[in-house]
Amino acid sequence: IKIIKASDLVFILIEVVVIIGIGFSFKLPVKYLALLVLLSVILSPFLIRFHLSWKREEYEFYQLTDFLQQFLVSFKQHPKIYASLKECLNNTEGELNKQVLLWIHTIEMGGYPKDGAHGFIHYQPHFIVSNLIYLMLAVENYGTFNYIEGLEIIQNDIEDWIEDTTLFKNEQNHTKNRIQVLALFACDIAWMSHNMLFKTELIETMDFYYFSLFVFMVLILFTFFFSFKLISVPWIERSERL
Repeated sequence: IKIIKASDLVFILIEVVVIIGIGFSFKLPVKYLALLVLLSVILSPFLIRFHLSWKREEYEFYQLTDFLQQFLVSFKQHPKIYASLKECLNNTEGELNKQVLLWIHTIEMGGYPKDGAHGFIHYQPHFIVSNLIYLMLAVENYGTFNYIEGLEIIQNDIEDWIEDTTLFKNEQNHTKNRIQVLALFACDIAWMSHNMLFKTELIETMDFYYFSLFVFMVLILFTFFFSFKLISVPWIERSERL
């Protein structure tokens, strides 16, 4: 399943190259430039991994919520869990597809829908998932005239869940971008200060000055590192899980 574009990887590598380029523009000694390049090479895979984690979590979240909505709509039309699962199966991929197939297989082997349901809830223990499945089990086992109303309430919960999560994750992504922009602004200010110091010949200890610049560039790299780490968290909060 392709969940990350080549352009995403290129953009991350460009960001790292820009930081290295800034180090060259400060005319750092070779030993500091070599350490900066080495640190950039070490951190680049982590940046890509954090970004990949974000894209994977995004993909799995929207796939799950799409499945739940389709599952719910299908169950409204014919309140049978097995038939609804079969109808939605082709719209799933990856681990979600495996879990749905396992649930279907459990029923086909003579098990009750609730047997497979427990496995699915264990796979995705969100309280909305649990509420939906237990309501479906109650409707199929005991029947009720008012189950449509209950399903509509859960459907609204799913829509609110999608909206709230999307807004929160977009804000996290904007925060990451703002951190990176501020880091580049810091580099710009440092560059202007660098030029002013050389014009006024106020630098007396060059070794200490270049060491300070090197530490500054390392901190900029780690700022990018932690800004990417900020977004590499699960889209489903731990507090929402059962």
